[in-house]
Order: sequence, then structure tokens, then C-alpha cells
Amino acid sequence: MLGNPGEHAFLQALANDGWRVVAPSLPGFTGSSEANGLRNLHDWVVAASELIDVAGVTGLPVVASSVGAMVALELAAIRPEAFDAMVLIAPYGLWDSDDPIADPFATTLTNQRKMLTVDPAASASFFDDVEDMPADLLVEHGVDRYLTRTASAQLIWPIPEFGIDERLHLVKNPVTLIHGAMDAIIPCPYLDKWAQILPNVASTHLVEEAGHHAEFDQPEEVAAIVKSALG
Repeated sequence: MLGNPGEHAFLQALANDGWRVVAPSLPGFTGSSEANGLRNLHDWVVAASELIDVAGVTGLPVVASSVGAMVALELAAIRPEAFDAMVLIAPYGLWDSDDPIADPFATTLTNQRKMLTVDPAASASFFDDVEDMPADLLVEHGVDRYLTRTASAQLIWPIPEFGIDERLHLVKNPVTLIHGAMDAIIPCPYLDKWAQILPNVASTHLVEEAGHHAEFDQPEEVAAIVKSALG
């Protein structure tokens, strides 16, 4: 839900050790086209399936976060060869009415920012315009921000529950789960909920001083977990 910032500290932390990092954007998200014609979750999963083929990353390990992690799991359930090992950061998809997920879109931008990362500076690449940014880039950044928020909302509003718990037994990939200890959107107990339902969980990790997008709050720590998980 913070777009695809490209040269982000988390991606750089992986690439610095010689990893080849490919960070494609689903339709509607930063750097991609608008999400025209994507009417439901099925359409998004088909789009993701096409995207990994075009990007040449089919069958490789995947790191996915938030709404992207939900789409990745849905794709893995119906297309086992789509990914190798999976590292998932605070995935959407499960719903417990006794411990509901917060709605980040039913509030102001300021509050949404606080819900996504513990440190406001961690989400600056998405929410803030760079000082002295040229007018055309300023407009482009604003449009990217609007489209990303719209695409995210389409995937999770009003309740991000599409029956994935009934399909998770089909996900045979080894899965590493990561969750920010201060996630203000998806409560921490959901880490255990995922671990109990997924059939092949390699490890779970609770990252301190991190919110919903732990890879933005603690990029080095999350990158270290990814490297360990994927070898």
C-alpha cells in the first residue's frame, strides 16, 4: 500500500549482497498502468500470473507484502509452479470478527500514514513530495499515489476476506512469515493464524519497532530475514 519505490532501502539491502532483485508492479501500482478491467480478486490473480511470466520471474522465490502477499498466496494456490519459496510480510486475507482488521482507508491520509509505518519518515517516498520537484514529476507522483491507494482499496474494501483459508491447503511452497510488532492494521495474532493454516511454514518472525509495512520501518532486519529464509 506504499507503492513500489524502486530504489528503496529494503531492496537495496538485498541487492547489496549480490542478489538480483526484480520488483514488478501490479496494475494500478507505482510505475504500472491503471487497473482498468480488474473487477475482482480473480482478475488481479490472473494479472499477477501474466506479470510474473512477462517479468521472467516465474518459479523463483517471491517476497510479497500486505495486499501483494494476499495476491501471491491466491496465485500459489492455483498455480503451484508460479513461485519457489515465499516470504510474506503481514499478508491480508484472513478475517477474525473477534479481532478485526482495521480499515486504513476509513481515515485521513495523516492517520493512514501512521497506520502503515511506525516511523513517518519510513513512508516519505510515498506520502511526501520531494522539495523542488519539477512540476511534471510532482503531478506524476500525485497520480501514482492516487492510483496505488485506489488499487489497494479495490483489493481489500470493505472486508479483505475472500475465502482464502479454504484454499491454503493447496499452497505447498515453504513460507516464511514476517509481521511488524506494532502493526496498527492487522493485529499481531494473525501471524499465528497464518502459521496454523498454511501447510508448510518454515519460520515466523515478529519484527520490533515495525508497523504494517515492516520492510519500510526496518529494512535491514527484514532483508536479513529474507536472505536467511531464501539462502
